Amino acid sequence: MPQKRARRKLTKKQQRKRRRQKHAKERDKREEEAEHLRLLQPEYQKWLQEQQEMQEFQRLADEREHQVAEDSWLRREATAQQQFRIDEAKKRQEQEEVERLQQQQAKERAEREEILRRQREEETRKAAKAAAEFDAMMESMDEYLSNPRMEKPPSQLLRVMETHPEERACEFFSRTNCCRYGHACTFNHRRPMLARILLIRHFFNHSMLQERRPHKEYASAEEHLELTEQDLRHDYDEFFNDAVEELRKFGTIVNFRTVRNTVEHLRGHVFVEYTNERSALRAFTNLQGRYYASKKLNVEFSNLKTWRGAVCGT
Repeated sequence: MPQKRARRKLTKKQQRKRRRQKHAKERDKREEEAEHLRLLQPEYQKWLQEQQEMQEFQRLADEREHQVAEDSWLRREATAQQQFRIDEAKKRQEQEEVERLQQQQAKERAEREEILRRQREEETRKAAKAAAEFDAMMESMDEYLSNPRMEKPPSQLLRVMETHPEERACEFFSRTNCCRYGHACTFNHRRPMLARILLIRHFFNHSMLQERRPHKEYASAEEHLELTEQDLRHDYDEFFNDAVEELRKFGTIVNFRTVRNTVEHLRGHVFVEYTNERSALRAFTNLQGRYYASKKLNVEFSNLKTWRGAVCGT
């Protein structure tokens, strides 16, 4: 039974399919006949021609629009490519400039480091040379002091130190061994390594030697309330006796002169002249690092030519 129903169902399906195909063929045939009849009509032929022309016109319009759009895209693409090349060239140029600056900075840094290295080497060399010269000078000093039979000082001690050998001598320094400009002076200051005269800078200190610019309110103060020349003389005599007593331990003193001046670069300087260089050298070495009145002594050799043109005072 089931097989019979299936065959009957399949048969009916095939019959329906054949009927549909038959109806479709009949419909197509009728449409072909109707189309053939319409083609025979002038109005329909004209309409078909108009439709073809309209389709052709639309096709040409679409082609033109497509061509315009394509041309526009090509122009935009060309502009974009050109701008891209410009940007890339600009980036390369900027990168090259950055690399050039980096190379220049690295070169300058290397040059500065090389200069600093050379300066350090030069400073080290000068320091080593100065240390060697100082050691040699100290050995010469010790030898000269410890050997009384040595009549002349060693050659290392006969040199003269100069600040600006290429410049002319500073007249004021040559006359007084002092200069208001100090190390900033552009003229040449000549200092001996050994001499019979010692210069102890600012050794004598007194309030009357200070540069005083009294306020006008106190300009009419009574004189007896201030220090007098007698006070200065009394204090100086005490200083003189105290200093000479110590300085005589190193040799015979020929002259002991103090600068009575109120300007900073001359005030209180003391010149001590010994009978010979050995005594002056002995005093020089023993006074190094010593203090007087809570002030460290600044001792050096002096090459004064005449006392009259150099200092005033006692």
